[in-house]
Amino acid sequence: MTTLTVEIDKEKDLPVLQALLDRLDLKYHVENDNYKLSDAELKGINMGLADLDAGRVHTMTEVKSRISEKIKNFRSSNG
Repeated sequence: MTTLTVEIDKEKDLPVLQALLDRLDLKYHVENDNYKLSDAELKGINMGLADLDAGRVHTMTEVKSRISEKIKNFRSSNG
């Protein structure tokens, strides 16, 4: 067994990390037990996981390519 310790400066990042660890079926312990996810946060995480399961995702390469294409089109039409 390997133990990984992660320090998070921004508590808003905790729900995302927890969702990822849950998705990977990894056990974890949050030292700040006072933090609770809101219903909106849980809903957003579950919606994201549903998108992932349904294949409604894009790779970083795809996103970069789309952005580059939009910038290229913008520059060519705006001189």
